[in-house]
Amino acid sequence: MTFPAKPIVDFSRLMGNLASAQVWEYEAESKRTCDDSADEAFRALQRPLDFPPLEAAIVPGDHIAIAVDPNIPSIEKVIQGSVEALRQAGAGEIDVVISDEVHDATLASIARQAEQGEPPLRVIRHSGSQREDLRYLGADPQAEPIYLNRWLVDADFVLPIAAGRAGDVDCESDLTGIFPAFADSRARRRFLSRRGESAPEGPMAFGSSDEPAWLLGIQVMISVTANQRGCLGEIVAGTPDAIRKQRRPARRTSDDFPPSAPLVIASLDGDAQQQSWANAARAVNAASRYALPGGTIVLWSEIDEAMPEVARTNTRLEADDLVTSDDSSGGAEDGEEGFPVWNAFEAPARTLARVNEDFRLLIHSRLDPETIESMGFGVLSTAEELQHLSRTFEACGVIRAAQFAGTTVDSVHGVG
Repeated sequence: MTFPAKPIVDFSRLMGNLASAQVWEYEAESKRTCDDSADEAFRALQRPLDFPPLEAAIVPGDHIAIAVDPNIPSIEKVIQGSVEALRQAGAGEIDVVISDEVHDATLASIARQAEQGEPPLRVIRHSGSQREDLRYLGADPQAEPIYLNRWLVDADFVLPIAAGRAGDVDCESDLTGIFPAFADSRARRRFLSRRGESAPEGPMAFGSSDEPAWLLGIQVMISVTANQRGCLGEIVAGTPDAIRKQRRPARRTSDDFPPSAPLVIASLDGDAQQQSWANAARAVNAASRYALPGGTIVLWSEIDEAMPEVARTNTRLEADDLVTSDDSSGGAEDGEEGFPVWNAFEAPARTLARVNEDFRLLIHSRLDPETIESMGFGVLSTAEELQHLSRTFEACGVIRAAQFAGTTVDSVHGVG
């Protein structure tokens, strides 16, 4: 197996084509490149922040579950190093539970690696719509039930491995990545709807985004940051509170440099796993913080999957149309205690629609221009078109690997 996966977006090759009088690049989450991801993950778990070594938390033979954000760079190597640390700490059976954002090729690669270890790992793709794959965890502040992935609830010890996005820290999201990614589809829809009603200033109003992780007993996690090439930069292990304190970004002010720009390009640097609408939403959300009011945002990606549920011919996407009752999710419920089929496009479509209302949004992808236009967005088909566009702006800002700068896809979009 070859590590890391081959990037299919490397925006550094296009930087020289930008024709604005001023071109600058906003800083990435990390400035370094990790040379040995497996070893760094292993060593991070030997000295977690505000937490003793794993041997103090794991009873020999404990059933362990690793909850994985599939978007982290060098995912196979990070899992490999984490598993080695857990086994040395006395872990018994280990399950690798991956959120439903995982690309089929990423899942297959992780499964092949899992078969090579001894004993082999069990790899599970989360489904929030199948009752048999869920366990009741507790009630949210509105007394609505929350179900989580049963392999996480049944485990003796859960280790989340999540992408460290500064936007998640800034808006007080669940840094562990547990909620809502590993919840049932109904809870995710409630969360999405309530987030849509939140004010863009300050912490999000739902208030319990980190409560499921607390109820699950999360003690320590791994946070993985990426550099501007979308490669793994740093791995930090520790308690969620300790990681939040370390990652907390400074809020931007009008005096910051580089300043906001009338044209901001957000690229999805990385492999096929990064070319998703969920990551597009994160990238565009990040770009909205740097673009001047009414400015232009370009998403540079190689996305090849359309969003048919939200495509509208000659009509702008309307955010209010994208969250309705559970019955609108497009699938029948699975029995009396069943859950609606989760629409993976719903959350990113909301974010893209909101940004498109405040900015001019143009998208480069592998899709036909007509497909992108039917969603209500503009199209950039070639590098030459990007060059021509940039020539019409005095200043241009670039956020590479912008999917790692944006907030969790279920979070509300806020400008500024």
